[in-house]
Amino acid sequence: MDHDDFVYFPDADTIRNSNLDSLRRFLDLETIRDLYDYADSNMEDFYDRIISHLGIWFFKKYDSVREKTERKEFTKWFPGGEINVTFNCVERYRQRKKYALKWENEDGIRGGMTFEELDEKTGKLSGSLMDLGIKPGDRIGIYMPMIPEAVIAMYSIMRIGAVAVPMFSGYGRESVEIRVKDADIKYVFTVESYTRKGRAIRMAESIRGIDGLNLIVFGGMENEYDFQSLMEGGHYTRSVHTKSEDPAIMLYTSGTTGKPKGTVHVHGGTVVNIAKEVYYYTDVREEDTLYWITDLGWMMGPWEIIGANAVGACVFLYPGAVDYPNTERVWDMVERNNITVLGLSPTFVRTVKSKGVTRKFKGVKAFASTGEPWDTESWMYLFETLGNRKIPICNVSGGTDIIGCFVASTPVIPLKPKCLYRGLGMNVTVLAEDGREVVDEVGLLATREHLPSMTRGIWKDEKKYIDTYWSKFPGYWVQGDWAVRDSDGYFILLGRSDDVMKVAGKRVGPGEIEDAANSVRDVVESASFGIPDEIKGEAIVIFYTGKDDDSVRNNISRRVEEVLGKSFKPKYIFCIDALPKTKNGKIMRRLLRSAFLNISVGDTTGLDSGEVLEKVREIGEKCRN
Repeated sequence: MDHDDFVYFPDADTIRNSNLDSLRRFLDLETIRDLYDYADSNMEDFYDRIISHLGIWFFKKYDSVREKTERKEFTKWFPGGEINVTFNCVERYRQRKKYALKWENEDGIRGGMTFEELDEKTGKLSGSLMDLGIKPGDRIGIYMPMIPEAVIAMYSIMRIGAVAVPMFSGYGRESVEIRVKDADIKYVFTVESYTRKGRAIRMAESIRGIDGLNLIVFGGMENEYDFQSLMEGGHYTRSVHTKSEDPAIMLYTSGTTGKPKGTVHVHGGTVVNIAKEVYYYTDVREEDTLYWITDLGWMMGPWEIIGANAVGACVFLYPGAVDYPNTERVWDMVERNNITVLGLSPTFVRTVKSKGVTRKFKGVKAFASTGEPWDTESWMYLFETLGNRKIPICNVSGGTDIIGCFVASTPVIPLKPKCLYRGLGMNVTVLAEDGREVVDEVGLLATREHLPSMTRGIWKDEKKYIDTYWSKFPGYWVQGDWAVRDSDGYFILLGRSDDVMKVAGKRVGPGEIEDAANSVRDVVESASFGIPDEIKGEAIVIFYTGKDDDSVRNNISRRVEEVLGKSFKPKYIFCIDALPKTKNGKIMRRLLRSAFLNISVGDTTGLDSGEVLEKVREIGEKCRN
C-alpha cells in the first residue's frame, strides 16, 4: 500500500500505552504485525492466552480450546468449560462502586448505575424469572429502547441460563410476532412508552394480544407482570454455571429481504470474542465510557454492552433521536457524560456534514464505525473536521451471524481513508470466484477457520446454516461481502455480494459508485444498484439526496465516468427526499432495487423512511413505460 495514502500515524506513546501493545508484550512478540501473524497461525494458543490477558473467568477450566469435528462448521469452543456472560460482565465486579451504565433521555434527565447496583438488580430480577418457571434454554424476548432496564433484562436472562432475544425497538407488531413464534418465546420484556423526537412511542400497546405471549412491562398495566416489582421483589440469584457451548443470546438478521434468520450465540465464544474486540480494537479501558449510536436489536447493542462491561468499563445509553432537539445533540452528550469512545455511522457523518456542522469532539480518544461502507469524503470530514486530524477511526466490519468483526482498524496502526485491517485471530482472506485466495484483486471476504463467536446454526434450520455460510467454498466461511485485500493486510469492502453489479462484464460495488457520487457538490448521500440491461447485462441506477438540479445529475454522471470508466455511466439518476434506511442508518439498496423493479420488498417496519419506497416504485414504473 502506497505510504502516501495514509493520513493517520499513531505516535510512540499511543502505541506503547495501548491494550493491543500490552497484549504484544504479554505474548513476548516483537511487533504488532507479529501479533496478528501469531493470532492467525496459532489460534488455539492465542485464544487461550487472551482469556488470561482479558481476565475472562471460567467457573470450570475448559478441557481444550477447540474441539474439531469431521465437519468444521460444527466446531466447539472451550469444551468442558463452564462460564456465564453475565458473571463476566456484572457479577465479578459486584463490589465496584464504579459506573457500569450511564444514560440520558431526550428530556435531559441523566443517571448512572454502578456495577454493584447492576449486580443487585440483575440478581433479584433473575430470581423472579426463575419463580415464573423460566428455565435454562428458554428464549425470552426484549423489545425495549436503549434504556438501563433493557440491559438489566438482558443480563438477568443470561444469568439464569435462558436465552436473550433482543428485538429492534422500531419494529411493528408483525415483525415482533414473527420472531416470537419462530423462537417459541413465552415472555417479552417491554416498556409502556418512551420519548423519541418529543413524541411518546407506545411499545407495549403495539404487541399486546399476541397469542401465548406474556409481557413484563416497565410502567405497564395491572394485569401484566410489572418489571419494577419483579426486579425489587425477587430473591438474589447467582449466575448459573452454564457450559461454554450453551446458548446465551439469539439475534435475528433483518427481515426486510425475506424471513428473518435466528442466529444462536453461546456463552463462551460470545464473551471471549466481544471482549477481545472492544478491548483491543477500540482500546476501551476501565476508565472509559463507550457510546455507540445503535439499538439493542442490532448486533452492536449487545456488542457494546457486553464488551464494555466485560472489561470493567462503562457503556452510555440514549434512546432518543440524535438530532433532537438540535443537530449537535451528540456533541453535547459526549461532553456532559465524559464519553471517550464514540461509535457512529457514515450516514450520521454525512448528515451533519450536509448541515454544516464543524464542531470538534472534545474528550473522544477514538471514533468507531460499522454497518455500511464509507465514502472517502465523509471519512475525511470526520477525521479532519470533527476529529481535528488527531482521533483515529476504528472501522470494524462483521455481522450479526458472528456477533463480532472479521476486519477492524485500530488506533495503533496507520490509517488511510475507509480502510479496515485484518481481524485479530480471525484468519480472514479474500477468495476469487474460482476459490483462489487473492491479493489486490476483488473477491469474497472469507475466513479459513471456524471462530469462537460464530453462530452455532440458524434456529431450526441446519441446512440453511450450511447453505448460507459454508457451501460456496468447502472449508471456508463466506461472509457475503466483496472486498480487496492488499499485501500489508489492509481491506476495503465494496459491498454485499448481492448488492454488487456486473456492468459490461466488469464487477463494481455500490461503494465505488457512491464514493464518486458523494464527492459531487450539493450531493448529501447516494445509493446505487443494478437493473437488467440488454446491452451491458446490468445498468447503474443512482438515487441521491441533496439539490434537485440537472446540473448536479450531470456532474454525478461525469464523476462516475471519470472515476470508473465510460462503461459505468449511470443509466438513471434521481434526486429523492430520503433514502430507505434502518433506524441505525444502514441504507437498504436491495429494497430500493426491488421497489424500482416493482418486486415485493417484504416487511419494512424496521425502516426509518419506508414510505419513500412507494415513490421509488412510481419512478421505476415511469422508466419501464
